[in-house]
Amino acid sequence: MDLRVVDHPHHHHHQQPPFGLVPQPHPTPPTSTACPTSSEPGRGPVINHQEQHLQQELVALKHKQQLQRQLLIAEFQRQHEQLSRQHEVQLQEHIKHQQDLLALKHQQELLEHQRKMEQQRHEQELEKQQREYKLQQLKNKDRGQESAVASTEVKMRLQEFVLNKKKALAQRNLNHCLPGDPKTQHSSLDQSSPPQTALSAYNHPMLGTYDSKDDFPLRKTASEPNLKLRSRLKQKVTERRSSPLLRRKDGPISTAKKRSLDVAGERCCRWLSSVGITATFTLFTCQQLISSSSSLSSSSFSFFCLCLLLLVLDGDWFSELIKQLKTTTLRGSIHALKNANDSPVTSLCFSAVGLGGLPLPSPSVSKLVRGHRPLGRTQSAPLPQQQCGQAQALQQLVVQQQHQQFLEKHKQQFQQQQQQHIINKVCLVYDSLMQKHQCMCGNTTSHPEHAGRIQSIWSRLQETGLRAHCECIRGRKASLEELQTVHSEAHVLLYGTNPLRQKLDLSPMFVRLPCGGIGVDSDTIWNEVHSSSAARLAVGSVVELVFKVASAELKNGFAVVRPPGHHAEESTPMGFCYFNSVAIAAKLLQQRLNVSKILIVDWDVHHGNGTQQAFYADPSVLYMSLHRYDDGNFFPGSGAPDEVGSGAGVGFNVNMAFTGGLEPPMGDADYLAAFRTVVMPIANEFAPDVVLVSSGFDAVDGHASPLGGYKLTAKCFGYLTRQLMSLAGGRVVLALEGGHDLTAICDASEACVSALLGNELDPIPDEVLQQRPNANAVHSMEKVIEAHSKYWRSLQRSASTLGCSLSEALQRDAEEAETVSAMASLSVTDQDQCVASSLEDLGLYEG
Repeated sequence: MDLRVVDHPHHHHHQQPPFGLVPQPHPTPPTSTACPTSSEPGRGPVINHQEQHLQQELVALKHKQQLQRQLLIAEFQRQHEQLSRQHEVQLQEHIKHQQDLLALKHQQELLEHQRKMEQQRHEQELEKQQREYKLQQLKNKDRGQESAVASTEVKMRLQEFVLNKKKALAQRNLNHCLPGDPKTQHSSLDQSSPPQTALSAYNHPMLGTYDSKDDFPLRKTASEPNLKLRSRLKQKVTERRSSPLLRRKDGPISTAKKRSLDVAGERCCRWLSSVGITATFTLFTCQQLISSSSSLSSSSFSFFCLCLLLLVLDGDWFSELIKQLKTTTLRGSIHALKNANDSPVTSLCFSAVGLGGLPLPSPSVSKLVRGHRPLGRTQSAPLPQQQCGQAQALQQLVVQQQHQQFLEKHKQQFQQQQQQHIINKVCLVYDSLMQKHQCMCGNTTSHPEHAGRIQSIWSRLQETGLRAHCECIRGRKASLEELQTVHSEAHVLLYGTNPLRQKLDLSPMFVRLPCGGIGVDSDTIWNEVHSSSAARLAVGSVVELVFKVASAELKNGFAVVRPPGHHAEESTPMGFCYFNSVAIAAKLLQQRLNVSKILIVDWDVHHGNGTQQAFYADPSVLYMSLHRYDDGNFFPGSGAPDEVGSGAGVGFNVNMAFTGGLEPPMGDADYLAAFRTVVMPIANEFAPDVVLVSSGFDAVDGHASPLGGYKLTAKCFGYLTRQLMSLAGGRVVLALEGGHDLTAICDASEACVSALLGNELDPIPDEVLQQRPNANAVHSMEKVIEAHSKYWRSLQRSASTLGCSLSEALQRDAEEAETVSAMASLSVTDQDQCVASSLEDLGLYEG
């Protein structure tokens, strides 16, 4: 078949389609050899030609449509591949960026760990050098110098150690004195024999072990009274308070000192020192010694007098001894003792016990001696050693038990004193990890809220010595459940957890800052690695401090924390704030400690919109804010005077909103007037259990207009803190909020901590005392009193002194107090006159 393309008269040529698509040629109709039968010759071939032409155009259009479709598909595939490549590149860059951040975090943690290890090693070296230096000093010290000064706890432990040794010794003595012990047998004592050199089994009753080398030989020229010491152990010896230590709580145990009175006395002192005798004799022993004193020789009598002197050295035993000496049964023995020997030992003993001036008769010694049989030269009766030894050991055990009880009681008192010392301390909380919350750009000059704020405050407290007088605690990270007491779950997961772990889509929540970093708005920065941890650490630190103060473990406190929190709302971070630390602490106080009344004072120059939102309908939390308002034209725009609360919380939201701009700016006189007329009257009427302060210092002079603009001094915040300490028993906690001028916030923090410590503050300057609040301040206070006078009665009295200076208000208060006192005294005088007239009528009183 012959395939040919027939040109249409309207087409000059036919273009071959691409991609090898060749159009089908129209078949040429066969030429008829027959003659046309139609009346119009040539009409049939023309119609067939037109149909072929239409079919050819239809085929061409279909091919053109297929071509366009293929072009569109190719373009779509090209663009899809390009977008896929771009997405892959962006994903790789993001992964690389996150890996760099993790590597940077790991490197920082490694450097921090190395720094801590180096610091610990350095401290160990310093401690080792100090120990070596002290040891060298001890080796080279003079004999007259003290080796160390022991603390009370060390002395108590030493006493316990000595007491245990004495207890063990007494137990051994008790075991040695059991029946059948050969040491309790006695050999005969012959007066004519020379002094024995072997060890004697004789033990002096209640005094200690006797040694024969310290024996005093009996005279051979005259007989001496028999040395029979009757040991009468009473049945209630264990019930007696035999140790004067239990009645002497103001000093240590007094020990007997050696006194060189005469030769015999000196030998007795050496003997007492060798056996470790201290002045712990019992009254029973005194009776034994006194009853047997009439039969003592000269040297033994000196020994008895010295023992008596040692006995009297133990304070309170003096009165008991005098009572025994004045009895009729012992008086004769004392008379005999006084006249038995005129040695210095005798006179010293009597003068020591206070008996030298007693009117005693003077019987002769011979009469006293004739009452006893002379001692034979050939025999001597054994002494009742066994019973005395057992009595001594038993009584020592009783003394030791009583002494142990005394030590335990003293230890408990010491611990209570230490606890009381801790309770009276001011607490500070700070953690350097909060400094890591900073912009990724690394430029702190373009961000007012930076890490240098808390670092500067902490350094100032260290330099001034205030930190040394405070109890410092470490902060902790708040749990997610604690954060959800104020904020929504989505807000807590978004800003309180690591986004990489939670796989949250953060692109709609963050913006690119002009500095190149990331933030949630134009001025609130966000650090991918450290911001969530720092924000939770700030909340946990405030909560930890508030709970210690509310539970009376500490007196009050100041939290040096960042980022701030009073602008953070339930689901919105703003104004440098992510979590509302003070609001969360107040919620947890209600839930865990059942605190019924909480006062929150916010003296940051910006209104705490987040705190107001959290407690707007809660009557158990009184929120009072002093801030720059300017009719809503100052950030954040909330905090109008007519925002008084809702529902049950009406009247418990007080906004001391200053208006009028900076003509003139508010100063000390205006804030002191606001505290005097609005804040303190309402606070006293509310009577809170705990006071929490959102302590922003951006109202201090030094802050530009967008961040403050007011002209308060740093010392003014010390005066305000001292006024708040009169509430809630002094349970006041300050938490750092705003304030961005380093000098201003350091000065204000120093003034507040000094006030919390109870230090004497500088007096208010005379110009501040005499200065009246400006007209804008008076107008602002009038609006607040107008809005809240129907809820708080105390505002009605303070409304009359709004325009007065502080000195004028104090003078007026003094005059009112004097008037009330005069009226009270007048009423009392009238009552007295009425009573007097009534008594006159009854004849019981004459005027």
